[in-house]
Amino acid sequence: MSDVITIRAKTIEEAVSKASEHLKISPQKIQFEVIDEGYRGLFRKRPAIIQVFVRKSVRKEEESPTTVDILSAPSKAKIQSEYGTVWVKDGKIFCKNGSYQYAMLTPCDGLTLTVNGQAVTGTTIVAEEDVIDLELHNHLRETKISLTVSEDQMQVLLEIVPGYSITRSLKDMPPSRELTLEVMETRTVKTSITEEMVYQELEKIGVKMGIEHDEIKRACRSREPIKCVIAKGYDPIPGRDGVFELVSQKRREEKEQFIITDTVDWKERFSLPSVQAGEVIGYPVAAKPGVNGWNVFGHEVPAPEVKELTVLTGTGTILHGENRKLVATEAGRIKITQHPNNTLGFSIIPQYVHNDNVNIRTGNIRFHGDVFILGNVEDGMIVEAGGNLHILGRVSNATVRTGGDSVINGAVTGSTIICGYSNLVWDNMLPHFKSTYELIIQLINAIRQLESNKSFSRQDIAKMGLQPLIKLLTEVKFKELPSHIRKISGFAKNDKEIFDSEMQLIVDFLEKAFLYFHPLVSDLGQMESLVARMESIIFAAEFDSNKKMNINVQSLTNSKVISAWDVEVERFCYGSNIQAKGTVRVKEQLRGGQVEAGHFVKVKEIGSISGSSAVVWVTNSDGYVQADQVWPDTMIRIAQLTKKFIHEESSVFMRINDQGSLVLR
Repeated sequence: MSDVITIRAKTIEEAVSKASEHLKISPQKIQFEVIDEGYRGLFRKRPAIIQVFVRKSVRKEEESPTTVDILSAPSKAKIQSEYGTVWVKDGKIFCKNGSYQYAMLTPCDGLTLTVNGQAVTGTTIVAEEDVIDLELHNHLRETKISLTVSEDQMQVLLEIVPGYSITRSLKDMPPSRELTLEVMETRTVKTSITEEMVYQELEKIGVKMGIEHDEIKRACRSREPIKCVIAKGYDPIPGRDGVFELVSQKRREEKEQFIITDTVDWKERFSLPSVQAGEVIGYPVAAKPGVNGWNVFGHEVPAPEVKELTVLTGTGTILHGENRKLVATEAGRIKITQHPNNTLGFSIIPQYVHNDNVNIRTGNIRFHGDVFILGNVEDGMIVEAGGNLHILGRVSNATVRTGGDSVINGAVTGSTIICGYSNLVWDNMLPHFKSTYELIIQLINAIRQLESNKSFSRQDIAKMGLQPLIKLLTEVKFKELPSHIRKISGFAKNDKEIFDSEMQLIVDFLEKAFLYFHPLVSDLGQMESLVARMESIIFAAEFDSNKKMNINVQSLTNSKVISAWDVEVERFCYGSNIQAKGTVRVKEQLRGGQVEAGHFVKVKEIGSISGSSAVVWVTNSDGYVQADQVWPDTMIRIAQLTKKFIHEESSVFMRINDQGSLVLR
């Protein structure tokens, strides 16, 4: 390896001689390259410059440090003066020549070093006769400002990045044979943005409303980068849709007659309280329009439109008088059905009270409203309630089916309990109903397109009706439509009691139009009316399917329970099968049988010491099973992951962790 040094002198020969003296080697051993031959005129002189290449090994061999060490102290001082030095004082560079060697100077970042008019980028030799100039590089960055209007034109965001200046000065350094320059930097924040400039920018882009003067002042005074909202529009104030107001405060505060669990949200489970015939239930309250707002440009922002309440009266209700008060024409519990476009349907579900046991003597009970049984339900009997069901006694070897909630205060043995039956039916039927609705819309659009075709003859439709065209489209393009309609028809015929007359009329029209191609289906207006009615039913079915129908029983033995939402067993569950869309709670023992829940299962004890096996399954992957005690032969499943217990376990909380593994606690 070799070093490169730069030598300046009057001539090339003198530069070689200076290099020889500096390096302590003979001129013949010096390797150099001529950078500038120099010039000496009458009025202008330019030094000769050479670059000398020196092998490091040669320098080390010829420096002879051993000889220096044996010299006396006075000799050392003499030798020290033989070497050139360079130093910095008060921002200026000074140098002193040595007898045998010149000082060496290296520039640093942040300045430009020139020696005798030549810029220096690396290490160079300097002498007293050299003209050394220095230029410090100062830096100035301007302040940046930007204004951004939000997409909705309701806000203006100001961003300011203050500018700054960097002033450099040369650091004083003591004399040295080899010196690397250093600079000191002073950074000063300089913001050139004034409040007046911000106001001018706002005026340029047309901002007129909601200017935040304090925020502008704060931003302009900030010494750090800042973002702030300097203009805000006035948001529109939403109005209120039309609502239904109950007449009586007592009615508003009243809860349903029987409670399943304190944690249940009553608003989700029940509608309005029971009423008597002739009682005023309430009245619709007109919608209240909102107040328009203004954006930052001074343009009006309309408030959201409000919808008036539409009240539809069903069985047992009428609207009376100028104020359109809703009046019950018979006693029972109010049922509310929610429809699109802020529409509520009201009807009265009658209530039936059975003061005795249900047995062969009294016969089965089938009632489309709420049912209250003050006794037991005995062997072989059937109880069906369209609404809620409350049984004060026990149920033995019987079948109970309800459209609403079920509470059984006594033990249930060898029986089948189905709660929220209509919801469960709709769970299976709704996909077919929605597919039919969508296909009919597509079929109507296809007919509309054909009518707009010039080659299509409307006279044929006028003579023969729509049936041939509907049949052709059904058989060619909409082949799956009849299959869905047959599924719907099957559900409607098997469970007639849970479908109202409106639904029965829709099923009848579907069969005539797309299965039998009946001539009474004569124009598109009929089909469009059908679609509108189906849309209303889909909305109501989806609304009803979200209602949480629950079962609460004292105990279960060798029984089957199906719930549209939760199941709660106050004591034990032996050898029974439970299926719930929501949760299952058993406050004591769960022995034998199978339990399936959507969200979680909580049990005090699963299985038994004698080996009574049980299967517990939570279908949702984010669900869990919690038990104080789990005995061997118990199988617990979360989603698709299963664990069979070989040994007794306590304080079990089984779930799937973030890594997708089944964990016990």
